[in-house]
Amino acid sequence: MRSDQATLTTRCFAGLCACGAALIALSMIARHGQWTDDFQLFVPIAYAQGVVYAVGAWIVLQDRFATLDKRLLIALIVVVAVALRLIALATPPNFLSTDLYRYIWDGRVQGAGVNPYLYVPADRALAHLRDEGVYSHINRLDTAPTIYAPFAQLVFFAVTRLGESVTAMRLAMLGFEAVTVLALALLLRRLGQPLHRLYLYLWHPLPVWEIACGAHVDAVLTAMALLALLAAMTRRRGLSGALLAAATLTKFFPLIIAPVLYRRFDWKMPAAFLALAGILYGIYVLNGGGWHVLGFLPGYASEEGLAAGEGVFILSLLRSAGLAPLPATLAFLAIALGVLGTLVLRALARDRDSHSMPALAAWLATATMVLISPHYPWYFVWIAAFICLVPRFSLIYLTCSVFFLYVTDSPTSLTTGFVIYGPFLALLLFEQRRFVVPLLQEGSIS
Repeated sequence: MRSDQATLTTRCFAGLCACGAALIALSMIARHGQWTDDFQLFVPIAYAQGVVYAVGAWIVLQDRFATLDKRLLIALIVVVAVALRLIALATPPNFLSTDLYRYIWDGRVQGAGVNPYLYVPADRALAHLRDEGVYSHINRLDTAPTIYAPFAQLVFFAVTRLGESVTAMRLAMLGFEAVTVLALALLLRRLGQPLHRLYLYLWHPLPVWEIACGAHVDAVLTAMALLALLAAMTRRRGLSGALLAAATLTKFFPLIIAPVLYRRFDWKMPAAFLALAGILYGIYVLNGGGWHVLGFLPGYASEEGLAAGEGVFILSLLRSAGLAPLPATLAFLAIALGVLGTLVLRALARDRDSHSMPALAAWLATATMVLISPHYPWYFVWIAAFICLVPRFSLIYLTCSVFFLYVTDSPTSLTTGFVIYGPFLALLLFEQRRFVVPLLQEGSIS
């Protein structure tokens, strides 16, 4: 029996090694696609990485490593993760996105003593800060002030004091990703789950490309949100509120998990949240920002069609089914309120077992992303982190499928929605006992 177990362990470890080698080889091909500016090569390879990653996830979740030295398993996971990120670092910085140039610019502007919310980059008041390396690559440089919230701005300022370069910004975001991994390790230990489940984040192709290559500020959001969750689970309520404020004022999505972190009659968490949010906004409001601190956010919502509901998958689906705009909108709002409201009520009514918190946070975050249907892959990075805590193949599909947004000419189309959200919802329903148990029935989310 022991011999059979050892054989199975060896086979699982060999399979994981093969997956790691395949991911590294595919990353090299994807890197070539980036240097040749070939999305038609990069995206299929990214999808292939998603398939290999899913196979490896299946192996890891079998937990067939009883006779293996766990240090060897963790070493394999870490070595491959580092290799993938080193390959991603050696890529052109403007292939997937040019957002990091705006990050550098906002930090530079603050370094010059100017409030980043006051001017578009092309404004004459900032002409002395222009250069070829950064300024020429900024998107919407003559039409949009910054969109990024105050905590993100402080990060940009701090990073650019060390270096106003693409490499400095990439390394900084990898630093925040390291914080994410540490938080995940502590959360796994608290949940009594094996540490090798870190594989589910570390080998995922989405954070590899969107953080090590794209240097997206979602790395900050993810780190702060997970630290807030960890603080709440360890009853550090004030710290949890402050960390949630930092996450929310990087991008606003993490606010949705506030009900999970809140304990009944707890004033410390909301007080700390409001205090830090007030301080962060106050820094820029009192420095001449005024209402300009909202930046390009209203214009962005309009430009992306979010204000009119364009590209919101479920709303588009309702409209395509023949509903007039108003009834479709009301039906969508009813669905959104039903799903989010049920999850929020479950979060507020849960018992004092902190083990339920990661799952509730994961599903609130996921439901929000699906309902909003973002048009850019990096918005889903924080969902990829939750896969470690809530291992579901529906989440794996969702977070790997979003690379499709790079090649479609119609990111707001119903077809795009079916590619990304259709299979995800089908897998999710399948995982919920093949339609027998309603999705939100008590005990169905774990």
